[in-house]
Amino acid sequence: MVKRAIGLMVCLAVMLMSGQASLSAHPGHSHKVLGTVTSATPDRLSLKDRDGKPVTVQVTKDTRVKATAPLKVEDIKPGTRVVVTATMDKDSAMTATLIEVGAADAAPASK
Repeated sequence: MVKRAIGLMVCLAVMLMSGQASLSAHPGHSHKVLGTVTSATPDRLSLKDRDGKPVTVQVTKDTRVKATAPLKVEDIKPGTRVVVTATMDKDSAMTATLIEVGAADAAPASK
């Protein structure tokens, strides 16, 4: 067991040093995505994550929305900050289990 663990650590270290490691989400586990909504429909939520990358998450009838006032997914406005808890299937598609709605981004100050 120890040899196996050491071998795995050496392999991971070599991959990281060579720049070949791609750490991604694992299917079947919960993942959190923080970002700003770009569009929302009854079956899909699109947002830009903290790095500015586009992320699309599937929405189902089991997806819960946690907001100050009751809210449907399609009522979430673009520019609203959210934290999405989602599961990933084997095809890398994400399905939201919980959408926590925060504040909308402040409008830029006008001069």
